[in-house]
Amino acid sequence: MTGLHKATTPLLLVAILIAAILAGILVGCSEEGTTVDFPKDGVIPGDSIPPIDTSAPVQTETATFALGCFWAPDSIFGSLDGVVRTRVGYAGGTTESPTYHNLGDHTETIQIDYDPTQISYEQLLEIYWDSHNPTAQPWSRQYMSIVFYHNSEQRELAMETKQLEEVSPGRQVYTEIIPFTEFYLAEDYHQKYYLQQVPELMEELSAIYPTFADFIDSTAVARINGYVGGHVTFEDLQEQLNSFWPVSG
Repeated sequence: MTGLHKATTPLLLVAILIAAILAGILVGCSEEGTTVDFPKDGVIPGDSIPPIDTSAPVQTETATFALGCFWAPDSIFGSLDGVVRTRVGYAGGTTESPTYHNLGDHTETIQIDYDPTQISYEQLLEIYWDSHNPTAQPWSRQYMSIVFYHNSEQRELAMETKQLEEVSPGRQVYTEIIPFTEFYLAEDYHQKYYLQQVPELMEELSAIYPTFADFIDSTAVARINGYVGGHVTFEDLQEQLNSFWPVSG
């Protein structure tokens, strides 16, 4: 899913529609004479976990990228079929326990848990290269372009795809490819940042996910953040939230 689909439905209406989807209520074109019942108090029952969360795979692999910032990548990668969860943070440096205002030599980074039977690391790399300009020289360590590889296979694929990015004469790619060491989770207000700017949606979601850790780990939340960021259509979002992960094996 490389194309970007701008969210055209008013977000207040989207909040109501998503609330209905998460509550398991039919949303969409109804037959003549039928009605759609929306939650009257605007609160979703705490046990209304969407199918895309309840069936999320236990076995996942991890990819860690830096693309110059982390708000937009959180939305982009969170919208992809096969991505189970996303989180943003800091990596690549030596400063212990970095924070946004005391980052030291770390870089803004996104970490992705994905189902390799649904999306490959090579496909994630394709999105990675397409989602930022690796030929722009970074003006600080905070906004570097970096692939943090977790194993030799990831390193080889990262090197191969970087070489393809450099194929044009005189084209210099500043992306570093280095081994992953440690990832520090960023502050809560950075997680699913675009979604957090829509209080109507956050109110609905807070009734479903009792802790912020649950909120960060939710596939449904990642997809909704992808919608708010303009990377998935509402129709696709509706289908995704109601879908079950395929059983592997």
